Amino acid sequence: MPGGQAEDRGPSGPQALQPRCVWRLRELMAVRRSWFNTTKLVPELRRYGFDFDRSTVYRLVSAEQPPKIPLELVVALCKILDCRFEDLVTEVEPEDGARPRPRGAGPVMPDGPVLSGDFFDAES
Repeated sequence: MPGGQAEDRGPSGPQALQPRCVWRLRELMAVRRSWFNTTKLVPELRRYGFDFDRSTVYRLVSAEQPPKIPLELVVALCKILDCRFEDLVTEVEPEDGARPRPRGAGPVMPDGPVLSGDFFDAES
């Protein structure tokens, strides 16, 4: 480089090609099923053979990035929430110096009410 200055081109190598994703499990639970906590997801996962305790399901739901989980679990979540993989995991394009924005369409809003009748009931 002239003048001894290096060009700032951002990350290079495999990290430059690695896609960035947003994990939208919490959002889909609220939009698709009106679930605002993990209580109702635990028995649904058990129906598909995943016997997780509440703390494990909480960590799965509260993750900001897609966790490393079996593909079978992703398929089960898509069936439970009646969504596609692209709804659950959305690729984002980072802007220079800004927070990444989701690419493509977000989850489809349901036709019915967003809040269920038991929304304000306490967890048991």
